[in-house]
Amino acid sequence: MKILPLLYPMALLIPALAMARGEAVSFPGTEIANQRVRSYSCDGNKKLAVLYINTTGGDSFAYLPVDGTRHVFVTVMSGSGAKYASGPYVWWTKGPQGNLTREDDPDAPPLLANCVEQPKVSEHPH
Repeated sequence: MKILPLLYPMALLIPALAMARGEAVSFPGTEIANQRVRSYSCDGNKKLAVLYINTTGGDSFAYLPVDGTRHVFVTVMSGSGAKYASGPYVWWTKGPQGNLTREDDPDAPPLLANCVEQPKVSEHPH
């Protein structure tokens, strides 16, 4: 088991929390290429804010709440769109739309369905 992949979620948690408070964000040993916050409106009049982080090494992350708790999602293989996973949760976007599901229960309805990206909130190039 490689140690580095296990450290990414832990390394992202503190910087992403800082980002939510408007503080400076840093990833020791990792250079951030860019980060951006996107807002989504989903079915049931639910709102979602997602912090996307891309590193110069090619890694990509999404930081978003699930059932009131923030989770760090990492990119995984997808046939189409951008797919991020955190434990059993999957945030899958294609263009300006996304869905949040539980991969361990494929018959369950999405936790957040038909999410549509709203106008940009902020952009932070590095």
